Amino acid sequence: MKRILLSIACSALALGAVAQPKSEVRAVWLTTNSALDFPSSYNEADQRQELNDILDRLQQANFNTIIFQAQVKGDVAWDSSYQPTMRVFTGDGSKNQGYDISRMVIDACHARDMEVHAWIVPYRIGTSSEASKYKNNPRSHIYYQHPEWLFEYNGAYYLDPGLPEVREYLVDVYRELVANYDYDGCSFDYTRYPSTSGWDDSETYANNNPEGLTIEEWRRENINTFIADFYDMAKGLKPNFKVGAAPIGTYKNLPGYGNMTAYGVYQDACQWMQSGHHDLLIPQMYWNETYGFSPNMGTWVDNCDGRQLVVGLAPYKMVDGSNNWATSVVTDQIEKVRAKEGMSGVCFFRTNHVIGSESKVQALYDELQSNYFKYPAHIPPMEYNGVTIPGKPQNLEVQLAMPQGSDYDCYYYLTWDSAEPESDDAPIRYYTVYYAKGDEPFDLDDPTKVVAHKVHGTELEVKMTDSDLRFGVTAFDQGYYESELATTGSSGVGDLAYDKSWELLNQVLTVRCSAGVDRVDIYALTGLPVMTAQGRGTELSMELGRLSHGVYLARVQYSNEAVDVHKIFR
Repeated sequence: MKRILLSIACSALALGAVAQPKSEVRAVWLTTNSALDFPSSYNEADQRQELNDILDRLQQANFNTIIFQAQVKGDVAWDSSYQPTMRVFTGDGSKNQGYDISRMVIDACHARDMEVHAWIVPYRIGTSSEASKYKNNPRSHIYYQHPEWLFEYNGAYYLDPGLPEVREYLVDVYRELVANYDYDGCSFDYTRYPSTSGWDDSETYANNNPEGLTIEEWRRENINTFIADFYDMAKGLKPNFKVGAAPIGTYKNLPGYGNMTAYGVYQDACQWMQSGHHDLLIPQMYWNETYGFSPNMGTWVDNCDGRQLVVGLAPYKMVDGSNNWATSVVTDQIEKVRAKEGMSGVCFFRTNHVIGSESKVQALYDELQSNYFKYPAHIPPMEYNGVTIPGKPQNLEVQLAMPQGSDYDCYYYLTWDSAEPESDDAPIRYYTVYYAKGDEPFDLDDPTKVVAHKVHGTELEVKMTDSDLRFGVTAFDQGYYESELATTGSSGVGDLAYDKSWELLNQVLTVRCSAGVDRVDIYALTGLPVMTAQGRGTELSMELGRLSHGVYLARVQYSNEAVDVHKIFR
């Protein structure tokens, strides 16, 4: 098992620093439409390097979720039987992907412990000119496959949500995505009609309205039905797949405001949550208090049945040439979201407005990295999808060494046995390691008391500046539910039958056990015995000064015939 080595100085939250939640979504939209964020080259190697550079920067600022645009206007970034590969990746609309783009994105995000959601756009098809770029693609653009399924609005084309065959087609398109890729979820965009009116769907309305609904009710129900069909398909394939969407930022207008509303363009996103056909929403709240930022948060919370809400923020308005927002507008909104009960995090539109080169963007990134997102955050669980509580790690043991001449005062070496998941559907994702000083209680909500946010093995080596520390470990499962804290002397099942401890201090190894310590043997890693000590009491000490610097194995025989083996560092 690979060890993780961390060097940590014990610290407290700095004066003036922003208090941070233990769990929150910290997301960003990675836009491929017109290659606004990615990619900037048609070359595969360049694309891989660019993606890694982007994700490294986001990881360094403790982002934990990427919303990757996998579909734009009837073109996609996955191996699809139905729609052609985005031209921004190939440079030629007649070609399909030469490598698996979505697989690359998923693997790169998961390697950094980030969730990645597929950003998908079901209805918007684009202009005839845009579709013509794919005219010679073997996977013909839907504009050419089924023109009878489209309506035109302001020079662009849309799949008609009122046609049952359109709903069936879209579910088939996305079935491949969900089944064949390990995306953690999806985020629907533009899942609505383009406006309140201005296109002709009268024939579709006359032929597909058995309930006799008004045209407004019928249009909302068309979208609702598709969402429900998709949800049932996705959950049937992968129960842990998160179904989300990014609706227009205002659900229904409040008195005194005149914003464009989701409900007005037949996007009843709160109904999706209330009916149990959505797991999260990211309302695009791309405005300040003039347009009711805070009141609109309340409207979403009041109408989403306790399901996860993440606020879409607009750092692009710092640099769009017209709004000229100060960086503080965005950071103030982060604080407002954190203060609002029922909110679960933020999502930034878009990536280049978080990691780009403009001075305001750089200032925002610095604020996030050094202050607002200074410490990592877990992704919040979704209780409505089922609560699972993993067993706590077992047999945690901590060894302390204080080598001379070290930059740090002491080394701690932690080992534990794996936690047991509650079910096969909720495997252990990772472990989190905490510390407490002296006799102080463990505070699992204080980010400054986290030694390691995510550990994928069952051992950890830590350099610290303080020798008077205790450590605890918890397990997080698939749903981000945390186990009870395992501490030294706790097996995770019950108390040990006897108390025991190890200490390596000033080149002296001391082993204590209430049941008695009979013998300690020191071995080189090759298996060669190098030292032995025997005793008949509850404590046995060995002077290790004559050993060369390195790593050794210590085998302890206790008086009750129990045996332990530990690594020690000289």
